Amino acid sequence: MPTDMMVSPVTTNEPEQGEMERFVFLIHPLDMRDVIRYEPQAASKREPLVRKMLEWMPSSITAHVRGIVSAAGKRAEGWFGLVPFLPSQFVSFPHEAVYEKIVAAARLGQQRGARIAGLGGYTSVVGDGGVTVASRLPDMAVTSGNSYTIATALQGALQAAHRLGMELDSLHCAIVGASGSIGSVCARLLARQARQISLVAKNVNRLAQVAHEIHADTGKTAEIFTEVGPGVREADLVITATSSTGNIITADMLKTGALVCDVSLPHDVAREVATLRPDVLVIEGGLVEIPGPDMNFNFDFGYPPRISLACMAETILLALEGRYENFSLGRGLQLEQVEEISRLARRHGFRLAGFRSFDRPVTDEEIAAVRERANRARRGGVRSFAVGPYFKEAHESTQSL
Repeated sequence: MPTDMMVSPVTTNEPEQGEMERFVFLIHPLDMRDVIRYEPQAASKREPLVRKMLEWMPSSITAHVRGIVSAAGKRAEGWFGLVPFLPSQFVSFPHEAVYEKIVAAARLGQQRGARIAGLGGYTSVVGDGGVTVASRLPDMAVTSGNSYTIATALQGALQAAHRLGMELDSLHCAIVGASGSIGSVCARLLARQARQISLVAKNVNRLAQVAHEIHADTGKTAEIFTEVGPGVREADLVITATSSTGNIITADMLKTGALVCDVSLPHDVAREVATLRPDVLVIEGGLVEIPGPDMNFNFDFGYPPRISLACMAETILLALEGRYENFSLGRGLQLEQVEEISRLARRHGFRLAGFRSFDRPVTDEEIAAVRERANRARRGGVRSFAVGPYFKEAHESTQSL
């Protein structure tokens, strides 16, 4: 895809000091639990009826974000535009119907002064990764947020790996969803230092292209897998970033001591891993602390105050910088975009928000416990808690986590 389709300026006027910049970020429910959390009356209704009601609902503005003040002294406010579809509906509905709701949500933000729209969740997955949406919003900037998602996922994964006693140049890394916009760039960046790279996705031709790029960049030969289990089984570090509807990585697939960074929403890693595999560390990728002493999303994402997904943070960063331009769009993101958004994050005081796993914080003690359990399993010659004689002890020991 031509670069100018991914980074095409709408306007680059530098904001005056103190000027309020404005954005809209598009969200949607991830599952029925989300629907019930925000509309408790849905709990008494059958799921098919709820799905039908979501189809009928128009897009809407659901919250006003206030109080963002960056380290560079820039200010921003924004709105959350709700696209009322579940992930499966984004996938199963005709693209045209989905695009209409996405564009409508962006326009609602624009009416309130927003000059850039961030595509959260499946609003950036449907179709061509935001290119068509951007073409239908010619007077507004659009980004998927994937560049900062890549940067924070890798930064968090490498920090966690270090805490587990891992060094990147000795690791076998697997990227699940390696043919996608996030996974392909993660694979190319990790391949520069990792000992071995495995690429996992359904589309063999796209995987082959990524493998070719890795070989051209590094001289290394990446292994290609179309099934998740074989693709991650020997990996020390797994980055997973797919558009699946969740639970594609299960407890029996992972190597003892593995680190998994799950960037996907819904999450790719099944919750059973937290119970059955205390020798494995799973972290959520791409969580960022937004600056501003009075910053308030006025919306419950299930995270602590001021904590944002990186895709949302990229939208905010571009607004703070006055970079009203199409940024992370399409399937072929550029490494330069990842470096540029990382620079902006440092300039404006955005930082990683610590480690979280299955919607809760991960403590230093828990990371140390995972490391110790993995070491004990290795000393005992056990490849995996889930399949070896350690299973009973491992299952019982999770109660201490």
